Amino acid sequence: MADRLYLILDSQGVPLANAVLESPPNSEVLQIRILGGKEEAVAAHREIQMIGMDDSTPNQVGVIIRQRDDKMVIQPTAALGPNARENLRIVTDFSSVMYPVTGRWKGQRPLRAKDLSCGGIAFWSSLPLDEREIVEMVLPVTDSPLVVKTQILRELEDETSSEPLYASKFVDLIQDEETLIRKAVFSIQIDSAD
Repeated sequence: MADRLYLILDSQGVPLANAVLESPPNSEVLQIRILGGKEEAVAAHREIQMIGMDDSTPNQVGVIIRQRDDKMVIQPTAALGPNARENLRIVTDFSSVMYPVTGRWKGQRPLRAKDLSCGGIAFWSSLPLDEREIVEMVLPVTDSPLVVKTQILRELEDETSSEPLYASKFVDLIQDEETLIRKAVFSIQIDSAD
């Protein structure tokens, strides 16, 4: 059985560490092993949120009841819905390109990412885009670059750039693509917590 990887956040949703669940996910108390030497960062909190890397790992809130070295025993106190994973949004900064799907424009256009979640991306573009327009974009932050379809939701208020900032959501993802994006979000989130 593959490791059940979790992202551990404090009660305010700030990322603290990655952890592996070492007990069955439906146990009365959960045993986790903190990865990357971050046990002190996690132990500084009484209540934590556990966001599972994949759909078979339930998201929950729990209280740390015991710790020994990198292992902790957690008493679950509440379940978090699957949207806890989708709403995990990380600030990121990468440049990439997008391509038209609708045919309103041609060629390749540059974009600069502002933040990324498991469900979508906010990005700046020198090219004006329409609401509900679909573009294909290259995500260079996954294990190998991924081309995904993205639907423009709306233009966002932004005083920091002369280029328009857009909110968008991923569409028509297959499960492997969702997993790769989720993995990238988790690893960027933890790297930024260092």
